[in-house]
Amino acid sequence: MNIVTIQPTEFKNVRTGEITYGFRMYDDHGQTYDNTWETIPDDDMEVLSLIMESSDKETEEMIDDTIGTGLYIGNEWYPWKEIEHLWDY
Repeated sequence: MNIVTIQPTEFKNVRTGEITYGFRMYDDHGQTYDNTWETIPDDDMEVLSLIMESSDKETEEMIDDTIGTGLYIGNEWYPWKEIEHLWDY
C-alpha cells in the first residue's frame, strides 16, 4: 500500500527572510510541494480541499493514490471514509 503524507508548511527563504505558505506532499514514489498559499487553514479538510483545487499532475496522481485507503495530514491519519466526500464522482 502506498502511503501519502501531506505536511502543511511555512517556507522561509533563509537569505531574504521571505515567508510563504503551502504544503509538502510525499509518498513511497516521490514528492512535491506548493508554496503559493496566502495562509494555511487550521482545518485539515480545508487543507486537502485547497490541494485538490489547485493541483498539478504529480499532486493529482498522489491524491488519486489515496482513493480507497486514506492519507496523513501532519501526524493525523484520515481513512477513506472520512475524506471521500471531497471527491466529485
